[in-house]
Amino acid sequence: MFTITSKVGQLLHQDHLQAIALLQKLEEFLIGQTSKRPPDAKNETVAALLKSVATVIDDEITRHFGFEEGHLFPALAEAGENGMTSFLAHEHGMIRPVAQELGKLARAAMQDGFTEESWKQFHSLGLEMVEREIFHIQKEEMGLLSAVAALIDPQTDAELAMKFAESN
Repeated sequence: MFTITSKVGQLLHQDHLQAIALLQKLEEFLIGQTSKRPPDAKNETVAALLKSVATVIDDEITRHFGFEEGHLFPALAEAGENGMTSFLAHEHGMIRPVAQELGKLARAAMQDGFTEESWKQFHSLGLEMVEREIFHIQKEEMGLLSAVAALIDPQTDAELAMKFAESN
């Protein structure tokens, strides 16, 4: 593994680690459940997971993806890296609706509990989200962070890091 030398790269990496930790918890929970019988959404452990899903997956992906698409990808495109940024932005477009729907289902379950149908949807979308997002993060860790370190000058890196920190 390489050392992350850019400031914005370090911030993105921290976001990735937090997302992976939550996705792993979600995956463990979903694998331990049958898709046929809804869990008690008022159970303390389940409620905490739902809250994390609703905030971290939904909001953080919206913020994280928004920063990359609005600030980082244009800076990399200006430095000549269009292919990877287009590919990652396309993946964002595939992940975002899954994350938003999963967040919506989590918030509804926090309020009213799961129905059999909403639980089936949450279970299925949750597993899909885990698969898509972990694979996406792996690509960003291997390619995007290296590109940032190689192509973004220190001044732009500092400006991007400040913009990213302000988005929190």
